[in-house]
Amino acid sequence: MSQTIPEAPLLESSEFSPAEPPARTTIASRRRLLVGMLLVLGLGALTLAPIAQMLVQSFNVAGFGEPFVFGVDGWRDAASSSRTRSALWYTLVLSLRVPLAVLIGLAFAWFLVRSKFRFRRVIEYSLWFAFFLPTLPIALGWIVLADPHTGLINQWLALLPGNLRVDIYTVTGLLWVHVTLSTVPIITIFLTPALRQLDASLEESAVMCGAGTWRTLWRITLPLVAPAALAATLVGFIRSLEIFEVEQVLGTPAGIDVYATRIYDLIRWDPPLYPEAMALGSIMLIVLLVLAILYQLSLRRVGSHATITGRGMRTATSFSRGWEWVGAAAIMLFMTVGVYLPLVIVALGSTTWRFGYLTGDPGWTLGHWKVTLTDATFANSLTNSLLVSAGAAGIGVICYAVLAWLIARRSVAFPELLSVMVWLPWAVPGLLLGFAWTAIILASPLAGLVWGTLVPLIAILAIKELPLGVQMLRTAIDQVSIELEEAALMVGSPRRVIFRRIVLPLIAPMLGTVFVFTFMMSLRDIGATVLLATPGTKTMAILLFEYAVAGHYEAAAVIGVLMACIALIVAGVVGTASRRYGVSRV
Repeated sequence: MSQTIPEAPLLESSEFSPAEPPARTTIASRRRLLVGMLLVLGLGALTLAPIAQMLVQSFNVAGFGEPFVFGVDGWRDAASSSRTRSALWYTLVLSLRVPLAVLIGLAFAWFLVRSKFRFRRVIEYSLWFAFFLPTLPIALGWIVLADPHTGLINQWLALLPGNLRVDIYTVTGLLWVHVTLSTVPIITIFLTPALRQLDASLEESAVMCGAGTWRTLWRITLPLVAPAALAATLVGFIRSLEIFEVEQVLGTPAGIDVYATRIYDLIRWDPPLYPEAMALGSIMLIVLLVLAILYQLSLRRVGSHATITGRGMRTATSFSRGWEWVGAAAIMLFMTVGVYLPLVIVALGSTTWRFGYLTGDPGWTLGHWKVTLTDATFANSLTNSLLVSAGAAGIGVICYAVLAWLIARRSVAFPELLSVMVWLPWAVPGLLLGFAWTAIILASPLAGLVWGTLVPLIAILAIKELPLGVQMLRTAIDQVSIELEEAALMVGSPRRVIFRRIVLPLIAPMLGTVFVFTFMMSLRDIGATVLLATPGTKTMAILLFEYAVAGHYEAAAVIGVLMACIALIVAGVVGTASRRYGVSRV
């Protein structure tokens, strides 16, 4: 007579623990509630404080630093200003580059993961290099190339029949600079780890069942990477709303204002129009909160898919040799024209007597390099940049990993609320975020201790990159099967050991990626730190911005080339690490 063996009860993923005695369960629930409340309070202090400061000051008609006088003049002026409405329109138009960049980035990432060709690592290095580059030097290079009157490209086009002409001081020119440098590279790097952790045998099974390449891509690949693609779209859109330095240099001559440059002008007005600037920031808050909510709803609908389990997995397939060369040539052409060409022009311009005059007798000289490198201001800014970037990246990646794991595994109370709060730093443009924290610091009793040091810059940059860091690590954690952690929990491993010995090794590539992202984004940041930095704490990016806005293009070109060298070195380190240790591979 046969016996039926009862099945073992399944673990509930939301509880993330085996059956426990009632007393132990009660203690665990209380700990979960306590940790959740502490995280909510901590994130609230870091993210809601500047938002509250911005909302309150938008109704203070007396102005910043004065006794509060309630009024709606700032909101009325923001709504009635034709310049502000024009800035909002241009911001919307320029943000349309994001869907295009996501499609291009997804195609680039898929090609890099699913192909094997000889010069693949050159493309990987180029993508990292493009992402690490500051945008201002490339903008200066395109001024030399595509100025409507003196640009080199227009001088060459004048030799051809017809009246062909390119103009970098247009919406098309701004779109081109951002797509080639600040949008496609970051989206490609963002999506590549998600595609790399996707088991290629799933696609091969579809092909063996008769599905073509495009049907497999549409029915298998895209649904599995949909969470990462949604995150990339939202990240790109949010970044497009706080664009600042390129528009300040290329948009101002053509009268093209965007949201961030309009706020910058209002703050720099004499006297500053703080209520109107804060009202515009509040509008940004509303828009981005709606986007964050829509993203959470979309993520629930799409769901997450674990593709890393205890079984072996395949990570690469191959295109035909002909298609490999076509794809590689297309990516390299994109990178060469969009990144390397203007960078070479900037490097040449830094060695001419007057920046931009490369025809005729340019008057080659290294005088600009000598003056800039021997300036004590530059040496101080270089030291500040390295210290601030390393501090923000080191502190940030630890906090991001812990927070992403707790939210992804729902190991604390209020995970949905924490997920929304994580996005709040991007609800405020970088410029207003820096201004709000400046006001908070100066009003606190600790102002005398921290003001004029690097501590505020490190803190605000770590906070500013919180959404990107947490979301990237959460995407990686979602692809790690929870069964691996439950198995360790069943044999008595504490949660901290599970996190350190199982989760962190499996998401090591993404950890390295987040560290490098935070380091380089802090190194080139301008908006969040331009108001917080004092003369003794200026970074290279701020010094570069000040030179470019003041028209000192020669000194700006020198600093831009030096920052490009740093980006090249970091890209080489990342590429070497990815090849040797499998860390931060793109």
